[in-house]
Amino acid sequence: MREISRETDHQVAGYLKILIERYQLIEKKLPVFCKPNARSGRYYMADNFLVAWLAALASNVSALAFSPVMRLVHNSAERLNDVEGHAFEKLVAQLYEERSRKGIGDFPLSSRIQGYWDSADSELDLVAVDEAQRRIRFGDCKRSGDRLVGNVATFHGHTQRFISHFPKYRAWKLGYFGMAPELSTDHRKALTENGIAAQDLNDLTAGL
Repeated sequence: MREISRETDHQVAGYLKILIERYQLIEKKLPVFCKPNARSGRYYMADNFLVAWLAALASNVSALAFSPVMRLVHNSAERLNDVEGHAFEKLVAQLYEERSRKGIGDFPLSSRIQGYWDSADSELDLVAVDEAQRRIRFGDCKRSGDRLVGNVATFHGHTQRFISHFPKYRAWKLGYFGMAPELSTDHRKALTENGIAAQDLNDLTAGL
């Protein structure tokens, strides 16, 4: 809006409000434990199809007339990998909430699952809280088991910075989980050896 018309700068918040509340095309996310009016919020497109089209497909489709088809297919597939990773995070959060609602599994939630990020480049895909039993669970979501195993050291670094920022949780039971659509026996072994429990879609949908 600022690029189109400098006279409408003050209306940007209004446009976002309409896109969020009326059309449900945009959603605002905040880091876990953050105040509702915090400036660290992020805006995301809410519709998976629209995200995939704009992020991975639209530019390649428009290039069909002057580029080799197989190159465009390859480019689209690579970009879709990133899009699918973000969609997987949303799916895992929804499955955790549904399992909690139905009383399935071992982690009843006391609040909605959220991610965490800060100005020091710390970022956690999922933070789940069980206040009653003083437990907190950190989740790292990746599209493939290989990427999950390769991210172990980074994941532990992010969780340590989180605990430094919220020291009260040092006294809680901490859980570290690696999540991917499918995990092999080798992936599970590698994660377990690094203190991370493994969960894939088979685990998360069991009993639903």
